[in-house]
Amino acid sequence: MTETLTYVQKEQRKRTLVSYSIAIGLYILLFIAGIVYDILRPESVDFTNRTLIVNIQGPVANDVGQGAQAKKDSVVVEKPAPPPPPAPKPQTKTQTPQPAPAPAPTPAPSAETTPAPVAPEIQQPVEPWVPGQRGPGSRVSSSETSVLAPGEGQVPYGTGQEVRISKSEAGNSVETTLGGSSETVGQSLYVPIYLSMPLPATVPVSLFNAIPNEIIPPNTIISTADARKRAFLNYYSISGNEYRLTNFVPLEVREKLWEMLEDAGYNAAKADYKSGKTLNPVVIGFSVTKDKQLRGVELLQSSGDSDIDQSVLYGFKRASFWNKSGETIQGRFVYRF
Repeated sequence: MTETLTYVQKEQRKRTLVSYSIAIGLYILLFIAGIVYDILRPESVDFTNRTLIVNIQGPVANDVGQGAQAKKDSVVVEKPAPPPPPAPKPQTKTQTPQPAPAPAPTPAPSAETTPAPVAPEIQQPVEPWVPGQRGPGSRVSSSETSVLAPGEGQVPYGTGQEVRISKSEAGNSVETTLGGSSETVGQSLYVPIYLSMPLPATVPVSLFNAIPNEIIPPNTIISTADARKRAFLNYYSISGNEYRLTNFVPLEVREKLWEMLEDAGYNAAKADYKSGKTLNPVVIGFSVTKDKQLRGVELLQSSGDSDIDQSVLYGFKRASFWNKSGETIQGRFVYRF
């Protein structure tokens, strides 16, 4: 038997149903609105650590060496058609036919002169340093008078602040210039370059016999004199009262041999590789990325000896730098003999 509802109960039930219906309808609308917003909203793209190439349309100068050529049909200029030739007047008399004059050639549409667009003034980028004749006041020794030694207060490849680090080693000098402030960029590790240079062609027997133990202070022996001499004989052979270099010494082995010779008393400042030679300063360009990686190492000026150039490049790449600027820093390294 169905329960009879009072008027108040019927109204209450009606209000409850209406409330539920409104709530369900609102949830459905919110769901649909969320789907539509997700479809129509612009996608957020993170360009962190990405390279953006922006192509800005502008006047095209000489297209030689300026990248891709501009499309010829990118801009179409509509030109009015040439006017039709005037119709010949009717002749009233019978005349002897005369040869008709040759019609004047109609100029081609391409030959018409159009006003050239006024090109905005474009500031030319600063060109990188190129070796050449040294300028006045350059602090270069007399044996290097025909070579420009850079570093006269100019930041590599630009202008602004700079960090300059100068060192000297075994009769040679080192100058490293970084485009940044001393609080943002610097050198954290430097390995002497001369330890990668070519070894002497001959070594006196007395110097070979003087090779001592390799010791870590205060008195820890890490390699005996006999072991060091055996390693030395892998590349040198006895010839009379001297040892001659008979095998090529790889770059990664040269440091150990140089340490043996110096420990025995060899003067590296008067090494064979530069004795009686006129060597140009070796100039290297490079970059230090924001994650402290050495990139873009390039030989900008040769010493005049390819073996020495490779030695300087190898030794330079063993260094490390720090960079807190948040961007790539340009640098220049100069090694003078």
